[in-house]
Amino acid sequence: MGTKQCVVGYYFSTPEILDAARKTNQRGFKKFDTFTPFAVHGMDEAMGIKRSKLPFISFGAGSVGLMTAMGLEIWTHYYSWPMNIGGKPLLALPAYIPIFFELTVLLCGVTTAVGMFTLFLKLPNFTKPIFHPDITKDRFALAIEVNSEAEVEPVKRFLKEIQAQDIHNVEGVL
Repeated sequence: MGTKQCVVGYYFSTPEILDAARKTNQRGFKKFDTFTPFAVHGMDEAMGIKRSKLPFISFGAGSVGLMTAMGLEIWTHYYSWPMNIGGKPLLALPAYIPIFFELTVLLCGVTTAVGMFTLFLKLPNFTKPIFHPDITKDRFALAIEVNSEAEVEPVKRFLKEIQAQDIHNVEGVL
């Protein structure tokens, strides 16, 4: 068989899927993922996933937004169009704070969303297989990607060892 496959095992509780992810990571599998109906705290540590770079991207985008707002406001009021309104100084920083805040939040939010969906989640991804419709309701799934047909049976045995309830293979990659 020339196509890549995933071997999927199902679980029905949070402690079971956490334990399975921990054991899969300890066994040395590199391409595996968990699918849960809600966020499971501790899953990143159990899977051996490093901390995301997304906060640094967000901070950088927010800083660019703040600097852009400051440059725009100061340049406009001090150099481009200097007008004395109500006796205020040309660099009336308290009046600029709402614009500083708004542009900082705008650039930070948009960049964070775009970065999360494209860089980290690799969306849109039309090739990811749908394992089971109940994953979004009450099932937890652990999928391990295999490269050849010969790897399917050893992975199925491993999933049985770690108490997977239902095991099958699905065509596709993670």
